[in-house]
Amino acid sequence: MTIQPVNSNDYRRKRKTCCFFSVIFGEDVAFGGVFRCTTELRSKYGADRVFNTPLCEQGIIGFGIGAAVAGATAIAEIQFADYIFPAYDQVKLQG
Repeated sequence: MTIQPVNSNDYRRKRKTCCFFSVIFGEDVAFGGVFRCTTELRSKYGADRVFNTPLCEQGIIGFGIGAAVAGATAIAEIQFADYIFPAYDQVKLQG
């Protein structure tokens, strides 16, 4: 499995055509994330759009659902696939 950074040219091209306001958030996202996919995004787009969250997967997914309902393109970063299970209730019951 390869990881495509969200700051790649392909992502930028898609982003220009699909959204006007997006936020990316998760654990250590402001520092580049565990796989360094979000490196330098905070300095480029600002702390209001790229920010860290507490270690709470349910909160991350819940915030993403709320931001999406409010009209933003929410990019919630969960570090590893195993960590999504505690947040599944938010997706299944609230999403």
